[in-house]
Amino acid sequence: MKHSLLITVALLLVATNAMAAMENVRFALHRKDKFVSSKTIPIQCDNPATATVEPNYSPNFDNIPCEQYTVTGPVLAGSTVYVVAGHVDPIGISAASFGVDYSGSSGTGIDPAFSAWTACADGLGFPNDGGNGDFPKPKGGIRITWTLPSCGNQTVNGVVHAVIGAIYVYAYSADVLKLTTNNNLQGNIPELAVADCSGTSYDLIAIIGANFIPQILGRVQFGAGSQGYTPCGVVPTRPTTWGKIKTQFKNS
Repeated sequence: MKHSLLITVALLLVATNAMAAMENVRFALHRKDKFVSSKTIPIQCDNPATATVEPNYSPNFDNIPCEQYTVTGPVLAGSTVYVVAGHVDPIGISAASFGVDYSGSSGTGIDPAFSAWTACADGLGFPNDGGNGDFPKPKGGIRITWTLPSCGNQTVNGVVHAVIGAIYVYAYSADVLKLTTNNNLQGNIPELAVADCSGTSYDLIAIIGANFIPQILGRVQFGAGSQGYTPCGVVPTRPTTWGKIKTQFKNS
């Protein structure tokens, strides 16, 4: 089993765009109040290794499609923010690679001292350090897997939504939590990739195009501001003027 996991992770390094079956995948964020275990909702994530769906705190259990995710949050309060690969090819995913960023200031914005990661995928996680500590510290990245044959293939309204994990954050003042490419790998080549449950891997940067990647990555605005964004339902479009191109990168 471990051998299979290592193969899956290795596949992310050589992800192919030979097939574009994952061209519709979107990395979305959904903000909820800080998770507190209770008798009715005892866990944060469903166990992907079981056929049943256990009561859990994720947006999948609430049957919320990623087009309707909450992308704003309060300051001076703890938040649980789910990372979900939405609109996945029907077969589901067995691995993902991405990153995260926010202001990373102590006592202001989202304080990295209090950020923490809970994996919902049941395989191995390979976090890396973007200069502020390992993921989910700002500018960190992660490669994460499911333990085959389990797989991220739960559906909401008939569409696969793979809950990858949840980030706990505490914002002291306005800030934006955003997903990014995984930028701290060997060779310093940005990576945004998934592997499906058949073992086929997909380099989303190659499939979609580097300029369009910000359009498929979610953001949550904490406090004042309007940068909260869910990429689900969005078809990446090529900016037609330099002004639009500058706006795209300003908001990414």
